[in-house]
Amino acid sequence: MSIRAVRPTSGVTAATLREMNIRTVWSVIEGGHPISRAEIARLTGISKPTVSVLLEELLATGLVTQSPDSARDPSHGAVFFGPKPDGVHALALDLGAHRLRGVLTGPGAAIAARRDVDVHGLDAPRMVAAAAELAGELIKAAGVDATTVRHAVAGVPGVVDRHTGRVWQALNIPALNGFAIASELEAALGFPITVENDIDLAALGENTHGTGAAAESFAFLSVGTGVGAGLILHGHLHRGHSGAAGELDNAFDAAGFAANDPCAAAIVEYATPYAAELTAGTTTTTGTTGSTTTTGTTGTAGSNTDAAPLTTELIFDRARAGHPQATAIVEEVARRISAYIGVLAAVADVELVILGGGIGLNGDLLLERVALRLQERLPYPPRLEVSALGDSAVLTGAAAVAASVAVEQVIRERTG
Repeated sequence: MSIRAVRPTSGVTAATLREMNIRTVWSVIEGGHPISRAEIARLTGISKPTVSVLLEELLATGLVTQSPDSARDPSHGAVFFGPKPDGVHALALDLGAHRLRGVLTGPGAAIAARRDVDVHGLDAPRMVAAAAELAGELIKAAGVDATTVRHAVAGVPGVVDRHTGRVWQALNIPALNGFAIASELEAALGFPITVENDIDLAALGENTHGTGAAAESFAFLSVGTGVGAGLILHGHLHRGHSGAAGELDNAFDAAGFAANDPCAAAIVEYATPYAAELTAGTTTTTGTTGSTTTTGTTGTAGSNTDAAPLTTELIFDRARAGHPQATAIVEEVARRISAYIGVLAAVADVELVILGGGIGLNGDLLLERVALRLQERLPYPPRLEVSALGDSAVLTGAAAVAASVAVEQVIRERTG
């Protein structure tokens, strides 16, 4: 790894140059610690005396710590540098229709604590209150000083107006539509927050820590409760002019949307005429310890026994067991997903599409079926993969962004 220092050019002040070179040194330390002063100078091209001055600045910010590393340099006991574990923290939130997921992260997006809470049925103000309570629990669980938490990033469904912080087209959480989520969360948390579309953050998570890390341009397609895409083009997140890039439902008219929508509700509606056949032999048993759903049995242990409800999970499980009708429905899911990917491929010509979401993660049943349809439809079909991050994709992206912004805030406060 080599990160070169910024050289003076016209219009660049000494203070700006200093800030940029501090950031360069930090990037090297974060990406390859523990690291010596000489190694930093070699990788950045900054002279050793200047590196020493920049390291003093970083030590003063509390971002960096130093210690001798006898294992790497047993004869001389050279000093090595690395991120200070408790120097700065950030909060990442994934606000879904049923679950609010949160992590407290340290330098380099290292996870200090994680918790999930149920928010199903809550209105927008109570979701904000739940987020503030979750933040306090995470800080307590990690045992960190609350003043070191400098920034938060929250992923929400829908289009985020970057000027007002309001959310629109939040189909999965109607209570958020028109709600000023950014300002309300910031007031409740007590530190700055960035609100992003959740699928955009998932794409960033795949770009930094997942399947998309080796791709120059790719799309993350989430198919679950809803459908959305995040685009990474030439290594950068593409939000679009209005922040609505990837809202693929808008690519179809009403008839086309109804015929091609692969979300869970649409697939269950499509499968409803076959519900009796698909749920035959399944039971939902409610006893003193709660509810369980079983497939292919008719046991009666419990106070109430009913046929299991028709869900996409049940359909995919039945298909894995070889059920003909369930397999036919999976074929329809693959057709619908390929229709959405076809729109992406025709416009952006990405090299890779990563499938995520509750339905998209069924790669064992979907990848080959979708790929065959794309080969028939497109002259240059993208490669297909399943998310390596699963339901942690949004949080991973949010944590990476939050940690980076928190460090930026500390550096700017020092150099401003």
